[in-house]
Amino acid sequence: MKLFIIITNRLIKLTGHLSKLLSYPFHFLFPKKRFKIPLISHPKIKSKQAAKVPRFIWQTNYTNNVSLPMYLNYLFNRLFSLNYKYHYVSTEARLEFISETFSDDITNAYKRLTDGASQADLWRLLVLFHHGGIYMDIDAHLV
Repeated sequence: MKLFIIITNRLIKLTGHLSKLLSYPFHFLFPKKRFKIPLISHPKIKSKQAAKVPRFIWQTNYTNNVSLPMYLNYLFNRLFSLNYKYHYVSTEARLEFISETFSDDITNAYKRLTDGASQADLWRLLVLFHHGGIYMDIDAHLV
């Protein structure tokens, strides 16, 4: 069983690398072409089992208009998480969520952070505290 998991993991990585390699000619021919990651993607399969961690996937980036490799990564992750609700949250929506959900002190602390990655780190903690689920970097993939 462990060997099967290792082989599957390697095949997934190989497929990812090949799709990334094939996307270079695509973006050479169509340099401005971008693909839109949906803000919300509801579960495609209803799970009958209770979960200790809510079935939410959270991701954030400065834009949901992404390159082909990033979009393929999103599709791959959705394929492996059909019973999860997917949330993409923009920079603007992060601030809106924090200001509507938390105190002015926390909102002001978020606004004082000048680095987008630092803002995303604080938002990640707050959204997981409030809603639960899992957070994945925009370029991460499930295995």
